[in-house]
Amino acid sequence: MVRPLKNNIDSGIQNWDGKIDDNDEALFNKPLPVHEHSGDETDLASTFAAAAYDRCHVMVNDTAHGWSLYVSDGTNWFRCFNLTQPAIAALVDSTGGTANGSLGPISGSGADADINNNFADLTEKVNELRTVLVDHGLAS
Repeated sequence: MVRPLKNNIDSGIQNWDGKIDDNDEALFNKPLPVHEHSGDETDLASTFAAAAYDRCHVMVNDTAHGWSLYVSDGTNWFRCFNLTQPAIAALVDSTGGTANGSLGPISGSGADADINNNFADLTEKVNELRTVLVDHGLAS
């Protein structure tokens, strides 16, 4: 559906309806700020009942993730994403091997500890990426 066009309010007078003109300009012709909750995620539901704010957004200073956007589904508040971008260090490939899209079994090479260390590095990095996805609401 195409977004409907807005009819501007412009009475041409700055008298009793001047505030209406000003509010119209602030609300519809500029980026709209999202309400900032003065508490944190622990008191969000008791301050704003999710059922009363279905499909509404609020910024919350989350105790674990910093400023985060929360949205209500009419039943609960969910953290969508946080404003800070976590740093994920690049994993350096010093193996000298060639990536082929699969991990195969290796045995009897005599370098089992080195191989296991490589897999530990990969596992750690995959888990780090998963944590970022979960923290940003992109996975569960």
